[in-house]
Amino acid sequence: MAAMTITAAVDGSSLGNPGPAGWAWVVDDSCWDAGGWPEGTNNLGELTAVLELLRATEAAGLAHEPLHVLADSQYAINVVSKWRLGWKKRGWTKADKKPIKNLGLIQEIDRAIEGRRVTFEWVKGHAGHPMNEAADDRARGCAEAYRDGRVPSGGPGFGRVGGGGGAGEGTASAEARAGEGSRALADSPDSSAMEGPMNEAAERVHASLSVRADAEREGAQGAQEGPDLVASEKEMILAWAGGDAEALARIEAPGAVRIWPDGRSTPGMAGPAPTGLKVGRIEAVRAGADAWLVRYRIRWQAGESLETSIWVAADAEDDRADGLSQSPGVRILHHQSTLLPGA
Repeated sequence: MAAMTITAAVDGSSLGNPGPAGWAWVVDDSCWDAGGWPEGTNNLGELTAVLELLRATEAAGLAHEPLHVLADSQYAINVVSKWRLGWKKRGWTKADKKPIKNLGLIQEIDRAIEGRRVTFEWVKGHAGHPMNEAADDRARGCAEAYRDGRVPSGGPGFGRVGGGGGAGEGTASAEARAGEGSRALADSPDSSAMEGPMNEAAERVHASLSVRADAEREGAQGAQEGPDLVASEKEMILAWAGGDAEALARIEAPGAVRIWPDGRSTPGMAGPAPTGLKVGRIEAVRAGADAWLVRYRIRWQAGESLETSIWVAADAEDDRADGLSQSPGVRILHHQSTLLPGA
């Protein structure tokens, strides 16, 4: 039986470059996916779109099929089809010895593309190419969502192609990816080793946490003061750094998701924490009637990242407060780590 070539367009978007950013890949209106970060670059978006397309086709059992990628980024095409090969032969170093930007992401692509038949075609951006325009619209939409303090929704992926599989198949693919996500930070060359005494790690993090509370207080005059989101975020950080999965589970909202520096997602907040972790000033602002956006930076031995959390009000019947939570009325719904330039 002849192989079926899958043709997909990829694109990235950054409002400010760096700024709120997004990525997307598109096969057609029923088969696409997209995501992004509160802060990133165009190049990060372009490369992430390629990686997510490779992962999605593999998860759908299509890795054996030829893949033809349409991209308007010469950078992304050259990185994947040309420069990557030379860098790899030299032990992931450039000929001029200068650092390779987005190295961890490029190495993820290198692993995902190995043994596959993948070709690239450059298309002119913003020139009316239907697939390129669709990918651009969805990547930009994700960037705009983060700019506006919202978490964008992803697409159906390959779970609904041709009417087969349905939502269940798409969910299975997502879960397969999530199973690997808890190793994302540890696997990345941009991060440090994730081993060491967790209790001591938590103590060091506690010492580095800023005591300045910048949580926004809103509401009618005389109303009760809102939840202390800074305290809640500190609680999450300490539980994460200390490897306390039970404590994390107590403060997670149903369906909570964590996005790691390489773009992988996992259910819940648990996962490896870097050694030498230091936390900057935590700032919180209201993002809706019952939602709050929390941002801060963390540093560790190998780099720096921007951390963003979305907290939501807990339903009264689902409020599992047992005296251990600083803010029993809120639950964390989403957390994302974005590596900063030079990390």
